[in-house]
Amino acid sequence: RNWFARFLLCCISFALILLVVNLVYYKLGMEPFGMKSVAVGDAKIQYIDFFTYYVDVLHGTRSLTYDFSNMLGGSSVGMFSYYLASPFNLLLYFFGKEGVYRFFDVAVALKLATAGATFSWFLQRRFEDRIRPVFVIALSMGYGLMQYQIAQSSNIMWLDGVYMLPLILLGVYEVINRKSVWRLVLAVTVCILCNWYIAGINCLFSGIWFMFEFFFRD
Repeated sequence: RNWFARFLLCCISFALILLVVNLVYYKLGMEPFGMKSVAVGDAKIQYIDFFTYYVDVLHGTRSLTYDFSNMLGGSSVGMFSYYLASPFNLLLYFFGKEGVYRFFDVAVALKLATAGATFSWFLQRRFEDRIRPVFVIALSMGYGLMQYQIAQSSNIMWLDGVYMLPLILLGVYEVINRKSVWRLVLAVTVCILCNWYIAGINCLFSGIWFMFEFFFRD
């Protein structure tokens, strides 16, 4: 299976998950089709305010280095690295303050779909195309729509770790079987930049996965 066929399966997995999530949004009257949102709990009392602040940062009216909304004034770099560093948050520039709830639901859907796409890539590369395409798509949809993803949709920053994990595990496989480290280094670096907390958990799991790959590689 060439790279284009693999990429096509990833796109199909992405599109199907995105379709399912948007159908659920439509049925439940959630943004962008209604007034409800998956931004509940911590998302409603924390993330929405952070995202509103980040809209100002993206439009150049406030700063990450120093802002008076941080207690009596201080740097917001720490908050950014923990809550706001995901590349998906750059889409806030186009939604504006009035569309923060809509952005939240869209970002959740995109992250779920991206998780399915990266898992599809992992399955095809890790098992060297021995899995039939229909099962690749089915397993990828299962990963993208698993209960953890749905339960943590209001804690949107945890979802970055889910779509990065398959790429990290693929990097582990490359280290053991092909003596190539650059994919692992790149995947871990990107994961840390997205959210260092969930990246730490992914690294712990990748250590366990390393032992699995090493002892059962034959």
